[in-house]
Order: sequence, then structure tokens, then C-alpha cells
Amino acid sequence: MNNPVFDQIKDVFKSTRDRLPRQAAAVLVPLVERDGEICLLFQVRAKTLRSQPGEISFPGGRIDAGEQPKEAAIRETREELNVTVEEIEVIGTLEPLVTPNRSIIYPYVGIIQANQIDPSPDEVDHIFYVPLNALLNARPIEGEMEWRIRPGKAVPTSRMANREAYLDRTYKVVEHFYEHEDYLIWGLTAKILRQVLSMISRY
Repeated sequence: MNNPVFDQIKDVFKSTRDRLPRQAAAVLVPLVERDGEICLLFQVRAKTLRSQPGEISFPGGRIDAGEQPKEAAIRETREELNVTVEEIEVIGTLEPLVTPNRSIIYPYVGIIQANQIDPSPDEVDHIFYVPLNALLNARPIEGEMEWRIRPGKAVPTSRMANREAYLDRTYKVVEHFYEHEDYLIWGLTAKILRQVLSMISRY
């Protein structure tokens, strides 16, 4: 299209709508009552998975085409924990997180009321529970992680304003590590957990 006019440009974009990023994912932070105590449910990812095997996470995964983040969080929780829709009550949302590879995670908080939870062995090695009060009173380990940016050869750095800032840049990020028995909860799971704890601790 050469020398387009506004009406032509409008035609190009008239069928578009707000879209989720291609790498978008959604997770659910499950609250469960056990022996009269509110706990958070964590899962250890199956060791046979290609992505992050053996790591601690909340139920969740990729958002399918045409699916909303909340729907994806519920679907993934159903598939991974083998619970029904009726046993999941989504009670709130958290701030989305951007991962180092620029995907976006939409976290939700929910209550699971199920007589039994038998996770799918294809996706979950096992689950464990941590009392909410223990997490609210925990003092996580704090440590710095470094992320380094190095432009490739094809990047025209000589033409960039403030080029020195991008030639070899290191970002330092404070990570939090929560300990529970032999488990170490950190990374994106800990970031989501901190949001939950921060909101609950205000009341």
C-alpha cells in the first residue's frame, strides 16, 4: 500500500482488539484449609517436564488462544491438581509480573475446597502445604541476582544516544528465598507469594 490515506489505514486496523502477549501465562495461588488452619498449596513440577522440572510453583500455565487469564488460571489448576471448577473460588487478582524473557504472568488468588487433591503425575511431582501464619511471620533470605545485557554484533550501538549505558549493562535485583522444611521457595513464585502476604498483612 503506497501513500495510504487515513480511511485505508482504519480498514487495516478495524478488526483488531486488545490482545494478550503471545507468551502470556496465568497462575492461581491456592488457599486451602487443613486441620482448621489456612495454608498455601505449592506444587513441585514433574521432573519429566521440559520447562523448569522439579521447581516449586503455583498451578498455572500458558493462556490459550481466545482464553482470558482468569479462565486459564482455573483451567490449569483443574488439570494440574485434578479438582473441579466448583471446588475453585477465585477471590482476587494480583499485579501481573514480567519475566526475564519478557513474558507476562497474570496471578490470581483462590480458595480450593476439595475433599481430596490428587495432582496429575504428568505435570506435578508432588504438592505440599505451608501454613499462612508461618509465611506471614517468616523472614525470607534476601540476596542479589545480576542480569547482564550485552548487545549483539548487529546492534548499531554507535548510533545510540547514551550508548555507554547499553554496551555491557548489569541489573541487580533483590530476590527473596522462603524456607520451609527442605523446600526453598524463590523466583517468580516468591514474588507472587510476597504480593499475597503484603496484601493480607495490611489487615
